[in-house]
Amino acid sequence: MIQLVKKKDKANIKKSQNHLTGMNTPALTARHDAAYDQAVNLFIDNLFSYTDEQRSHIYKHILNLLETAIQSKKSIFATSDSIAGPIVQYLMLLKDTIQAAYALVTHEMFLFQEEKQLSNFIGSEISSQFRSTDEIFANSELNICHSTNELIEMAEPAIHRHRESIIKTFQQEDLLRYEKAFSEFSELYKKFKP
Repeated sequence: MIQLVKKKDKANIKKSQNHLTGMNTPALTARHDAAYDQAVNLFIDNLFSYTDEQRSHIYKHILNLLETAIQSKKSIFATSDSIAGPIVQYLMLLKDTIQAAYALVTHEMFLFQEEKQLSNFIGSEISSQFRSTDEIFANSELNICHSTNELIEMAEPAIHRHRESIIKTFQQEDLLRYEKAFSEFSELYKKFKP
């Protein structure tokens, strides 16, 4: 008899968690959408017009925004991975790819910062090696960014369809909550300056 009570408590807790997740769906969806939109806007905003240091900072901010989008989406669909799975997989792929570009630009910056010490340790001929290595890293970063832009463009119709299908399920009150939260999150995420 005691176990029935415990099972009932667990069932009530799970039901309560699902109810809370459902109540927060408009805000979590708005958070996801605003974070994703700002991450994409930053990424497609002519990254290579910035210095290595600025790009590194921008990549880091994009990665944080994508993590926010991933966590928001996971929170929304905590009870049904089948719906969130492809979206979360896409976001994780996007994040991992941008992480590679971030690693390359960070590595380039490290090489230049440490060039003098490394050339003293290894020898002066390492400087010419650094120059050719830098070109390889820069080209690799550029290729990654180009591929990522293509990925974003290919995914855009699916992201739009998914967003529209979620929003269509909102009742009027939830739609107003979504719009208000989206506006506030968008303003918050746009405050970033490279």
